[in-house]
Amino acid sequence: MSSSLIDVIRQHAPAPTDSASAGGEAFDLLAALARVPDPRDPRGIRYPLASLLAVAVCAVMAGASTFAAIGDWVDDLDASAWDRLGFAGRVPVLTTLWRLLIRVDGET
Repeated sequence: MSSSLIDVIRQHAPAPTDSASAGGEAFDLLAALARVPDPRDPRGIRYPLASLLAVAVCAVMAGASTFAAIGDWVDDLDASAWDRLGFAGRVPVLTTLWRLLIRVDGET
């Protein structure tokens, strides 16, 4: 039985603490996503895994339900949003994100 990407993220996310729920330090999406195992060959990595996954998560949370919708969401981002998501300079095209998302193991 296949798990969703959200289940994988929950497995690797740090456990909540009382200070986080009481207004202390918030969970960091990029830090949680960085704990997901990277299925890519290290020789071909151009973009951080956590950044690519964050784009998908944020786009879906904003209402995107297809890869085309994710691409539209990505196209609407400005440079400061790209910086906050962890991209330096270049940004990936939609096919790069698609190739990664179909390879992320939902069982890990």
